Parts: sequence; C-alpha cells; structure tokens
Amino acid sequence: MKHLKELTIVTPNKPGKLAQALNSVSRVGVNLIAMDSSSGYDLNMVRLVISESPKARAALQKLGYTATEADVLGVTLLDTPGQLAKAASALSKAKVNIDYMYASAVAHGREALVIFHLSDVAAGERALIKARFK
Repeated sequence: MKHLKELTIVTPNKPGKLAQALNSVSRVGVNLIAMDSSSGYDLNMVRLVISESPKARAALQKLGYTATEADVLGVTLLDTPGQLAKAASALSKAKVNIDYMYASAVAHGREALVIFHLSDVAAGERALIKARFK
C-alpha cells in the first residue's frame, strides 16, 4: 500500500491533446504509475498518478494546464473474485467514503493496482491494513 500523488487536468476532447500532455510528462522523466481519462463531450478529465509531482505539474503548466493535486492510496489486490468487494467493505465499515477509484491488472489472476481517492486517506489505510491488504 502506498500514498501516491495524483494530478488532474482538463483537456479539450480532441485528437492529440492527451498525447501532448502525456508526452510533456514523459519528456521530463516522470514515470506514469496509473491514469484515468474520462471524457465529457467537449472536455476530458485526466487523472495521472505520477512518480514526481512537481516536475509533472511544471511540464503540464507549460502547456497551459492547471493541475490540481490530490493524495490517493495505491493498493495491490489479488485479481480474484471478491477482493475489491472486501476492500470496499473494509472502508465502508471504517466510515471512509470512496470518492472515486480506478484500477488495472497486469495479467488476469495476478495482482491489480487500485487507486483510491478517499474521504480520509489515513483512516482508509488503517482499515485496509486491518483487513490484511498490502
């Protein structure tokens, strides 16, 4: 389990805009750990979990983006039935709201990295540790 930084930008929903933002982060040597991109009609909300927040933020600002920063919790779950339900239940029991989340698995049946944006990151971490998540 890791405390991570997430940057959020809003891009025009047009060809090349996401690539431009991702390339700017790549050029300054920042590793992309996870991302979520949710499109509206004209705009695209892009959430980037990155290795170095200040460098990524500066690169995105050079493109004219305002990047907001949030603390998120990265949790490794086994990619098996019921694991995400167990984590959500542990957070619910601790009265920690999942504001939003996104996830990916490296390979089916292995581990998945789940990014949680929580109402209380510290309380969420305690609840997940108690429920034996790593």
